[in-house]
Amino acid sequence: MKFLMEHESKEILERYGIKTARCIFVEDEDEALRAARSIGFPVVLKVASRKIYHKSEVGGVLLDLRSEEEVRDAFRRLMEIDGAEGVNVQPMLRRGIEVIVGVAEDEQFGSFVMFGLGGIFVEAIGDVSFRLLPIERRDAEEMVREVRGSRILFGHRGIGADVGSLVELLLRVGDIAERESVVEMDLNPVFAYEDGCVVADARIVVGERRKFEYQLPDLKKYFYPRNVAVIGASRTIGKPGFNIVWNLKQHGFSGKIFPVNPNAERILDLKCYRSVKDIPCEVDLAIIAVPAKLVPSVMEDCAKKGVKGVIIVSSGFSEEGETGAKYEREVIKIAKSNNIRIFGPNTTGVLNTDNNLISSFALLPTIKKGNIGIIAQTGLFLGILMGMIATNHPSLGFSKVVGLGNKIDIDDFEILNFLIQDEKTKVIGMYIEGIRNGRAFYEVAGRSRKPIIVFKSGRTEFGKKAAISHTASMCGQDQIFNAMCKQANLIRVFSFEEMLNVARALSLQPLPKGNRVAIVHYTGSGCVQGADAAYLSELELADLDDSTIRKIRSVTPEWHQINNPIDIWPMVEYYGVYKSYDTVIESLINDKTVDSLVIALWASRISDMTYQPDFKKFKKSEKPIYFVIEGFRDRVFELKNEYEANGFPVYPDIITAIKTLGYVTNYSLKKERH
Repeated sequence: MKFLMEHESKEILERYGIKTARCIFVEDEDEALRAARSIGFPVVLKVASRKIYHKSEVGGVLLDLRSEEEVRDAFRRLMEIDGAEGVNVQPMLRRGIEVIVGVAEDEQFGSFVMFGLGGIFVEAIGDVSFRLLPIERRDAEEMVREVRGSRILFGHRGIGADVGSLVELLLRVGDIAERESVVEMDLNPVFAYEDGCVVADARIVVGERRKFEYQLPDLKKYFYPRNVAVIGASRTIGKPGFNIVWNLKQHGFSGKIFPVNPNAERILDLKCYRSVKDIPCEVDLAIIAVPAKLVPSVMEDCAKKGVKGVIIVSSGFSEEGETGAKYEREVIKIAKSNNIRIFGPNTTGVLNTDNNLISSFALLPTIKKGNIGIIAQTGLFLGILMGMIATNHPSLGFSKVVGLGNKIDIDDFEILNFLIQDEKTKVIGMYIEGIRNGRAFYEVAGRSRKPIIVFKSGRTEFGKKAAISHTASMCGQDQIFNAMCKQANLIRVFSFEEMLNVARALSLQPLPKGNRVAIVHYTGSGCVQGADAAYLSELELADLDDSTIRKIRSVTPEWHQINNPIDIWPMVEYYGVYKSYDTVIESLINDKTVDSLVIALWASRISDMTYQPDFKKFKKSEKPIYFVIEGFRDRVFELKNEYEANGFPVYPDIITAIKTLGYVTNYSLKKERH
């Protein structure tokens, strides 16, 4: 890497049309005086050195020098600093709003750009935003709006900045990084004025930028094998080798099942084979469930047999220490030498409801066929969690579920690319613990027209890279991941429950065309909670059309006001459950000022007191309708399943429903802009 001094950095910026406080590099007092005279007093003197990264920390910046004597004294003081190679003389800029712009590299995602308010804002509270490079205009505009102090930039109490010039600055900085092989850059401070912006200080490091190479092979054959060998099949109920065979048979896998166990003749009425090599036909997919120390020899057998896809459910690899890591290295070496692709190890593997392929060693109930695809770096999803989903959300359907485990071979972005192309998948959910090739993931995800919901753990683990720039030191790994999600329009959630909530909404209902929501609740408290949740979810309460209010008035006591959110209880008291809800919902569906509806109702054990709509009629609506059902647990469960079986997601409370709608609406509006 090559560290450019300030005057060299500013020369590059000026070439790209970025206005700077141009500085003159000098090496003796007389040169400093001539430079100061040519610039005009007052001036600023700064130490120049390739070894000094933060000039202010060593007293290397002297401001507002107004005489030749002050310039001489300043020059001498600066040259006494250890590592000084000279001094830069530049004009003293008028004060403006301080901002910081920078470029650095992330190990997983590569080059990124940072923007923030400077001074105390960046140092004390880290008021910054990030995007991966390259960026487009909309990315730059979003970066400026995202910082918490953006109101200052857009104008507050007579103070403001030329926001357009800051957007242009970000775009040109991105261009420089791409064209000039910049690995780190700090423009700090940049003074933003009402009529433009000027870079006061700059430092640039050039060098070889990170490269991210990847391929996107077709993985379909591993999800649609003609047959499966279960190596390590067992006769003992509860052992992984038994459970896997049981799942395949019980769930009705459409292909042939070949249990492999040298000590058994039959398992679950299926003929056993001593070795995968003894199976009398080509084997498309092998599920390996033997102790980790035996897996390398099993992989050798698979290679000799010509198997090209394996799912290693066994644990005891790198997640357990160096001995396991050694087994892992042996396995991947065999796989690479024989063109074998690996899911895992330490995984529950694959579920495909299209052909009932299932490799999980957890005994699972019937999984409904549907349009939600899941990628998870945990065995939890195709194990306990899938059992919980199947029993608590029986109307929720899945297309494919893939557990990646240690992902020594097949990676997130490869499965993501497969699901994006999979015609059976409409919505994709992902649980991620770590990413190896973040740039590949970003590029694949960014091309998707299907919604991708991401739940990533490890949010508080910050990168420990020693950095020479404020930009790199201000960045934590989660901040870059979050920026990537925004840039690729991924829906980032923060729990499995949120992932399922959003997946249900996207799976069952159309996308909203705007952010105006109508809320109906049977309590005043629910209306207030819904209004607060809408504001916090960046939704607008629809300003209902006069014709809508007139229709609703027909089922409203004259003393009751009609607002949005709509408190429906007084209407129910006077006109009954069905007439009130039907009239209100139909009116809102037909109101052009409403983009989406959230309807809350209660579950009574008295059937006439519980609203059950004409689902066929409401399905004709192009607007999303989410329901909230509260009340007796058994009745809520019954109604929830009925509503969702008919295509309408149900949530336990108004806040959850509105928050889910907020996620979906933000995705939908951004998708249209893209």
